[in-house]
Parts: sequence; structure tokens; C-alpha cells
Amino acid sequence: MSAGALSLPRIIPTPTPPTAAELKLMRLVERVQNDDLSAFEELYRLTRDEVARTLYHLVGRRHDLEDLIQETYLKLLKAVPRYKGQSRFRTFLYGVTANVALMHLRWWRRRREDITADVPECVAQGQDPEAVAQAAEAARLVQRALQGMSAKKRIVFVYHELCDMGPEEIAEATDTPYNTVRSRLHHARMEFTAAMRGLTGTEVTS
Repeated sequence: MSAGALSLPRIIPTPTPPTAAELKLMRLVERVQNDDLSAFEELYRLTRDEVARTLYHLVGRRHDLEDLIQETYLKLLKAVPRYKGQSRFRTFLYGVTANVALMHLRWWRRRREDITADVPECVAQGQDPEAVAQAAEAARLVQRALQGMSAKKRIVFVYHELCDMGPEEIAEATDTPYNTVRSRLHHARMEFTAAMRGLTGTEVTS
């Protein structure tokens, strides 16, 4: 473990019964494993928006997003035969998504290109334009704060803070030791807080 890493006991949460939505996904996976491609199309329809939001937070570039979504689902189709139901399908899907994002971030950083400020928009009819603008600005600030993080810290931070995943689930999804996840999360939170303080000129709690 690196210097400064947190040495914390591993707390394994009590498994919760799968939700109806999770059971539906698992049934679709079983059909895909039996070569039912129509089930994969339904799986794509049900999970695409979540994958798109997650990839946006991880890579921060809207013009890459569609290609990365397609790459994620191509890799998922190849990976589905390995899914045996030991973990939630959501965890498995986030593992595939993390791998795609990690490879892309490594490729991108070697080229040192600028990150765009675009944010995927999904504005419901009747929403207050001012509230939408404020939300978009907040999202842009978050993306700018995430830019300075290493790819691995960003994945852990986004999965924990924005995707509501616990350290145990993140460790499983990314095939990373539990204490390493806790250490990365600890340092990512400090980096994010410092970055947001610099961007806004105010104190930020995380």
C-alpha cells in the first residue's frame, strides 16, 4: 500500500435481495447467454442512459461519448458469457464501463487534448430555464474538478459519489483491492474539494 493510504477494516455489507429491475436485467442476461440478441437490444435500451451518464462523468468529452457507449456494449456482449450471477449485473456492467473509460483516458492523456465543456442535456418539458442553466453550470464545474484526477481515482470517485456504489462494490467491479479503493477515494475527495474551492472560491464539503 502506498504511503498515506488508509488502513481500514474491510466491512462487507449484508447482501440485499435483488430489486425487480435487477431481476429483469439478470433474466435478459440469461437470454443473451442463450444467443437471444433481441434480449441484448432490450438490455441496451434499459441501461444505455445510465452508461452514457457514467461515461460522461468519467471521460468528460461529449464528442467521444457515442463511440464509447458503442464500445462499452460491444465489450459487454463479449463479456456476458463470463457473468455467472455472483454479483449484481449492475456491478458487472460498471466493471466493463470502467475498463472502457480507463483505456480511453490513458489514450487521451498521451495526446494532451483539451476537454470540452459540453454537458449531455436532458431537459424535461416545462423545466425552469434558469434552474437548467444552473444545473448545467454545476455539472461543468464538477467535470473541471475531475479533470485533474488520475484515471483510477476518477473512476472510484465517480462510482462512489455519483453512482452511489459502496467501496466493496467498486472493488468488485474494478477488480481492485478493497483498501486500495478506500485509499483512492480518500485522496480523490481531497483533490476534488481543493479543485472545487479553487474554481468557486468557496469552501466545499464532500
